[in-house]
Amino acid sequence: MDPDVLANFNCLKTVGDFCTDRHLSLRPFIQALPIPPDASRVQVASLNPPPDPTTHQRYNDFPPEKLYEIHARPFQHQFHPDLSPSTIWGYSDMSPGPLFKEHYGHPIVVRIHNDLPLTGNGGFGKPAITTHLHNMHTASESDGFPGDFYPPGHYHDHHYAMVRAGFASGETDNDDDPRDPGAGDRREALGTLWYHDHCVDFTSQNVYKGLFGEFWAYDQFDSGDENDPDPKAFHLPSGEYDVPLMFTDRVFDNTPAHQLFMDIFNVDGFLGDQYTVNGAVQPYFKVAARKYRFRWLNPGPSRFYQ
Repeated sequence: MDPDVLANFNCLKTVGDFCTDRHLSLRPFIQALPIPPDASRVQVASLNPPPDPTTHQRYNDFPPEKLYEIHARPFQHQFHPDLSPSTIWGYSDMSPGPLFKEHYGHPIVVRIHNDLPLTGNGGFGKPAITTHLHNMHTASESDGFPGDFYPPGHYHDHHYAMVRAGFASGETDNDDDPRDPGAGDRREALGTLWYHDHCVDFTSQNVYKGLFGEFWAYDQFDSGDENDPDPKAFHLPSGEYDVPLMFTDRVFDNTPAHQLFMDIFNVDGFLGDQYTVNGAVQPYFKVAARKYRFRWLNPGPSRFYQ
């Protein structure tokens, strides 16, 4: 058995719940809500080696207009000022990962490197990854299905054509160009999505470990501009008033460092006793006297919210 898993197992079997600090009291509302940085910080001018068009469906029909390069790797993350940093996993030293703000009709490629350690996972998580853009209309080789995982030292290119389902059957606003933002079935428009690790049998552990982020897709209706002069636009709050809120409940162990903990032997649903939003325990958020758009996301692993 892996030494980290064995240590986790021994902790659970010898002292039960005493290996977690279920009575940990943290001061609420003393840290500001973190907002994940825009994915433009991981945008690159080129990729080396360049993406191979022959490995992607319809790559030449939807050539990427932007390229991104992300590294899945461990880093130190502080969930609360009263806690020591925990070693978690993230995308380019962030959890949640970079916030993508993309537009239909503008294809992209995202290269994701697996820079996780082969050993030393802290008791949970598997260092084999595959990234799924949840619910997006994506070709199978870029979809991050659970069996498409790859080990540390490798990377995978995800080609996102940024078209809605139905574009290939002629369901398009102008019936001419499938790259038009109106291409496809309008009922299949997706605006608030998220990306996450999808490794078979280890999705919950790797997502709980930190491998997740939000991805927003705009079109001519949900245009991302509340002052859009187009009469078709929804004019929803935009810019700093368009806010991601990713809810995850966490558990910390009872060591002096209070490291992030997960009970991997609980298959009925693992529930945490500390609530985080965007990776911070009970943050506050200063608001202006105006309308906001909040993008609520529950990355899990098990809790339902009302």
